[in-house]
Amino acid sequence: MEPSARAVKHAAPTSGSTSPRMERFERYLEQFRRPIFSYVMRLVNDHGAAEDIAQETFVRLYQELDRIRDETASAWLYRVARNLVTDYVRKKRPVTFTVLKGGQREDDEAGLDFDSPDPGPVAHSYQVELRRHIEETLAAMSEKFREVLVLVDMQKLTHEQAAKVLNCSVKTVSARLARAREFFTNRLARHVKIELR
Repeated sequence: MEPSARAVKHAAPTSGSTSPRMERFERYLEQFRRPIFSYVMRLVNDHGAAEDIAQETFVRLYQELDRIRDETASAWLYRVARNLVTDYVRKKRPVTFTVLKGGQREDDEAGLDFDSPDPGPVAHSYQVELRRHIEETLAAMSEKFREVLVLVDMQKLTHEQAAKVLNCSVKTVSARLARAREFFTNRLARHVKIELR
């Protein structure tokens, strides 16, 4: 269990038995803990800050739990996390985006995984180089395009969910995503051969 999950569970008041409210909170915590942490980690590239932001996101979830409907919980959590990241970036430092770093990490389950069980030296070298190009390509994107690409293509949110998180229309999400994918593909194609199927 991640420290943020442990801290949030201890921060929530409990009685002798688990209440329906607490069961609902724990269900959300179990379902969204890793995706929210992964999303925040991609945006701040700082493990400690990502833990703090994810923890604060779930503390706020607990505080507002009675007002949140199941069908809007995902978008609500991502929006709160996004707002907390924005606050963090304003206070601390410019944001750095890292999608891939040394293979699939335990805290990055939604990330891209190019690692085979036992890649040979040539495959490993290619994977390292590809990761570097992907990171550089994402870093070169404007924030509004990078964010929609991370939410939809990496976090697997629907266009509707991403629109709620970004506080914009579905049409805007679709337009930004199309431009982000075009930029990503064109920029990455300069360095690697891409086959579209």
